[in-house]
Amino acid sequence: MIAAFRQKLDIALGRVAAMTEADRRAVFTQFDPARIRAEADGLIARHDAGEAMPLFGTLVSVKDLYDEAGQVTGAGSRLLADGPPAPQDAVAVARLRAAGALMFGRTSMSEFAYSGVGLNPHHGTPSSVLAAGVIPGGSSSGGAVTVGLGLVDAAIGTDTGGSLRIPAAANGLWGIKPTQGLIDDTGVHPLAPSFDTPGPMAADPTVLRRMVEVMAGTPLTDAAAGPFTLAVPVGAFTDALSPEVEALFARDQARLRAAGHDLQPLDLTFLGAAIGLNRILVAAEAHRLYAPHLDRLETVGDPRVLSRIRFAETLSAAQVEEALAARAEVVARFDAAMAPFDAAIAPTLSRMPPTIAEVEADFDRLNAAMLRNTSLVNLADGCALAMPMPGGGGWSMTMLVGRRGADARLFALAQTIG
Repeated sequence: MIAAFRQKLDIALGRVAAMTEADRRAVFTQFDPARIRAEADGLIARHDAGEAMPLFGTLVSVKDLYDEAGQVTGAGSRLLADGPPAPQDAVAVARLRAAGALMFGRTSMSEFAYSGVGLNPHHGTPSSVLAAGVIPGGSSSGGAVTVGLGLVDAAIGTDTGGSLRIPAAANGLWGIKPTQGLIDDTGVHPLAPSFDTPGPMAADPTVLRRMVEVMAGTPLTDAAAGPFTLAVPVGAFTDALSPEVEALFARDQARLRAAGHDLQPLDLTFLGAAIGLNRILVAAEAHRLYAPHLDRLETVGDPRVLSRIRFAETLSAAQVEEALAARAEVVARFDAAMAPFDAAIAPTLSRMPPTIAEVEADFDRLNAAMLRNTSLVNLADGCALAMPMPGGGGWSMTMLVGRRGADARLFALAQTIG
């Protein structure tokens, strides 16, 4: 086991060393091989001492939002890049280290985690591993690419409106937006605390589940084996799909029916109609965080992100309060609507990922398109699992959606159909 771990680490470090400087910077905001090797030696010593470590040998990349003791949490921004090193690990990072995982570099992201496409003008934007020149998805862009390239077993990121599931979809991975609060976010730099949700991505569902359990500090148990009753949304998630996504979703529905699952339509028009609430509430919360720094961000920030933060300046306090009340109603209605179902099945994205060049030329429209489906889950305070399905060309275009607390049921369902 030790020899295999060392060989795996040597190969991964060697592959990063072989990257061009531009490619490495587009994937990693910080990468210190000496630190990684020293931590690996410490893990091996703990293993040799007989310590039980369920994630021993697992390589995990860390989104630049999570505190790691002794390293700067930059949030993909020049504003924070020169800040002081974190005094201690984020809770989720500490739990992963205690379980034997090796942190393998800090990964690039959209500035402050505020976009669904993954662009970053400060350190570059990596391509999807599935198609050169195509967006990696955001905001957890670099993490998805590290998993897709096979450098690591898993990546940890955050999901405020789709920032784990969009990059998972764009790189053919498993990615989960857990129930908010399942994973302690202490030590994770915020964007919109009412929506932010830590979680992992992985190439394998077993690894993904194990990561969630360790990060949450609790097992996910659900003995259900199916067949399952699945909602097919109407009025949200499934409207105005691109032809490619519509064909993939129809194929996946047919496959599930053939496997014996019961698919029933569910009217979620109220949810689709409420999508504008996300823009109001996330902007309002982000503005409260960054208001003291807006003048400096005019010089050092990503103008696309700054524009999204400044949208809050067009809102009145009454509008924000109305949006909060409307969201509470949406959450209650979604929870009631989903009660008869094990989960819903929906397309992860409403269209195929565009190219980086297309997004740079038409950011607002394409960013909104990437976020459309995933952000509905955050709005409804649910959980969701993006997963690759056979015959999907590598893309993870199918998403299982559950109401709050249904994380274990999503994994049970995915085990039968993924």
